[in-house]
Amino acid sequence: MIPQRSQFFWIALLGLVTLFLTTCEPQTELESVESAEPTEVVLATNPLTATPSSIPPIKTDTDPPAFYFGVDLSYVNEMDDCGAIFRENGKSKDAFELFRSHGTNLVRARLWHNPDWTDYSTLEDVTRTFYRAQTAGMDTLLSIHYSDNWADPGKQAIPAAWEAYSEEKLPEVLYQYTYDVLFHLYQNGLLPDFVQVGNEINSGLVKRVSGLDWPRDVKLINAGIRAIRDIQNDTGFKVQAVLHVAQPENTGWWFREAIEADVDDFDVIGISYYPQWSSFSIGDVGAHAAYLREQFNKDVLIVETAYPWTLEKVEESADNILYQGVRGYPISIEGQRQFMIDLSQSLISNGGLGVVYWEPAWVSTKCTTRWGQGSHWENAVFFDFNNENELHAGIEFLSFPYQFPEVVDGIIEDLYGNPILQDEQGDNFEKVAHLDLRDLYVRDDQESLYLAITIEGDIYANPWGSFLVYIDTTHDEYGAKADVDKRPIQVVEPYLPEYRLDISAVERNGTVSASTAFYHWDGVDWTTLTMPGGVGVRAGAPSTIEIQLPKWMIGHPNFVNLAVVSVGRGRVHSAGDVLGALLSISDWNEPVLLDVFATFMMTE
Repeated sequence: MIPQRSQFFWIALLGLVTLFLTTCEPQTELESVESAEPTEVVLATNPLTATPSSIPPIKTDTDPPAFYFGVDLSYVNEMDDCGAIFRENGKSKDAFELFRSHGTNLVRARLWHNPDWTDYSTLEDVTRTFYRAQTAGMDTLLSIHYSDNWADPGKQAIPAAWEAYSEEKLPEVLYQYTYDVLFHLYQNGLLPDFVQVGNEINSGLVKRVSGLDWPRDVKLINAGIRAIRDIQNDTGFKVQAVLHVAQPENTGWWFREAIEADVDDFDVIGISYYPQWSSFSIGDVGAHAAYLREQFNKDVLIVETAYPWTLEKVEESADNILYQGVRGYPISIEGQRQFMIDLSQSLISNGGLGVVYWEPAWVSTKCTTRWGQGSHWENAVFFDFNNENELHAGIEFLSFPYQFPEVVDGIIEDLYGNPILQDEQGDNFEKVAHLDLRDLYVRDDQESLYLAITIEGDIYANPWGSFLVYIDTTHDEYGAKADVDKRPIQVVEPYLPEYRLDISAVERNGTVSASTAFYHWDGVDWTTLTMPGGVGVRAGAPSTIEIQLPKWMIGHPNFVNLAVVSVGRGRVHSAGDVLGALLSISDWNEPVLLDVFATFMMTE
């Protein structure tokens, strides 16, 4: 069946034929669009009332960056109109130029269908936002809410203009609306690089009643994707389709069910990650991104995240939303900065596509929201309301000198050579296959240490127990004499460890993926650090856990002494298996002396 097209598609096509017949040289449709004056879009359901006064050169496909450092600037036009001033070193700056100068390469904007309560996040406003973003040299991501109001897991209200349409007609209406919106942006040289079919669609989209309904929702989701593919084919420009789910613990089951329901042909898994409402650590998010990439063969993009820098607020009636932090990241400017640096590095190390900070410029003004005067987010932006909206150091995550290591995938390559530790099959306590250690492979490059551990059974089929890697970098008596949480495993001298890395297979909401914890002995006690390295798991029988550990985390040593044990369910369980040793225990709480270490000399 020939898909429907916007009336502007046929107008453009007619204009192309006319140009071809009336000029000496042939001219492509692309050239005619580039030289065209702005035209008003006439959408049956959402007419546009204004367009930018000037048109930037039409976008050209370029090589994507190694990683997207994005910001959602949906509020900036409104903030400007409300009199907000963004300062850097005391001087007023354009928000888009400011963020670009600090390393931003992607701008996200939301689109509501026909909001009768605001003049912003309309198609006119999005056009203005993308014009400013593209003029400043940044790629763009459009989040189509398919609603007149905020769309999120708890509400996906159908646009008022679509209420009269039957359920059978809605996919066609959604397709045409999506196509018309994108064709308008294309006509203005502003076709986005990414398009979300819905926003946080955990419970589906375009709802008259709440709740996920796959037979119904799959038709709507696929209609939006089909519109993206058709605009891509008609314009010749790449546009990536994003499906967006809130919180990483919901992604595994949701995308598994979506694919089983025949949701097809999307490019990117989009995730909202707010630690205030998630059980995932930063290391878990990175490891889960690796799992999603391997499981679904899709790129993974954090399309929303944020962290508060203060619990203070402006004296106004709009209460702040973010008010909780996580261990290791104080609610301060430095805590916000480090949270975003560690999250970005964890995603980079695990092959993530990028990260988008949500509304870093939604500062307090005299204007009102639906719930009060001012901003609900001034304590999470990158501007200090106590200092006339002066830019603060939280923004530095965008330009931090990240490492871009080789992404691990659980496949043991020839570069590893032979294992440095091996173990007999079936020698572990209770002969539990998924805790039966087999081999340890090690290699390194200039920036990272790589470990690959093989296990006899499928660690995802039985998600209990953990694998502990003890790391000694000094070969002396000055490391930890007691284990983390007083676990009954005693390391013997001279291998007393300064570090321990734990990897577990954890089931959350019906999905099993890796979870990590990293500990450092500070001379007095064990402290918990974020694990920003990569974790790749190849499940099955046998399973492989591959780890990329940045050398700076362990002090750039010349060598490491390594031991690996598997433990049971409890935080104080003893070793059920020690790699390279014959172990004989009769109870999970029986103390174990750990004296089997292998030495690896750094080659770079």
